[in-house]
Amino acid sequence: MEVILKHKFIGLLSVAFLMCASTTIAVHAENETTTVENPTTVIAVETTTPVAKKTTPAYVKSITVNKTIKVNKKASIKKDIKLNKTKLKNFILVSNKTKVATISSSGKIKAKKAGKAVITVKSKNNSALYATINVKVKNRYTKDQLRLMSSIIYSEAGDQSYAGKKAVGIVIANRVSSRSYPNTLSGVIYQPGQFSPARNGSLNRSLALYDSGRLDKGSIKAAKAVLNGDKNVKLSYGTINMNSYLFFSGYVKGARLTIGGHQFK
Repeated sequence: MEVILKHKFIGLLSVAFLMCASTTIAVHAENETTTVENPTTVIAVETTTPVAKKTTPAYVKSITVNKTIKVNKKASIKKDIKLNKTKLKNFILVSNKTKVATISSSGKIKAKKAGKAVITVKSKNNSALYATINVKVKNRYTKDQLRLMSSIIYSEAGDQSYAGKKAVGIVIANRVSSRSYPNTLSGVIYQPGQFSPARNGSLNRSLALYDSGRLDKGSIKAAKAVLNGDKNVKLSYGTINMNSYLFFSGYVKGARLTIGGHQFK
């Protein structure tokens, strides 16, 4: 009897084993299921898709710098953003308004005309923003200086080309910078025996035209350029730098340049 029971028990175990072998065992996970088969068993094994790691920006907080520069002046940003020449090579520098201010790869800003511009410094590796420089470009002259320079240019060269107007203004500006003449614009213009319009009333009439808004626009444009430090005159045959010119008249002995009705030296 005992032997018979043992045989029955073994038989039941064999049946149970065969039933398990014909079933599919599933292991659950989060994403997808891969099925692996063999001749007797199908096992479902679920695999998980790797989760991409979040990358932290190289610069959690960027630097913001405010700079004020005068027209035709240059300024370096290396100290402001704490980068030397070598490290700066790893960044891209861009100005959003190149007509106002430009930026070189070496970190030098050049102010071109009055206005505002934003310069960004970004990493070449991941484009992360490292610094923002808010640039304000200011004119190098006051309203009174613009009024006086525009008026003397019109009095001396109102019938000349723009180049002729600008050349007259450059000579006057050069005298302000020279040790041989007064160091103010009004001092140079009203220096005794120098500019006839200051003596004969022509300058006063030009000043009145300026105040009424009727002065020649070309004279005002030339005055702005000269007062902002522009010493170049563009002529049909090329550009002349007049940084060293101190004299102009209808006739100048040893003249180096002639524009319209004036000779310059």
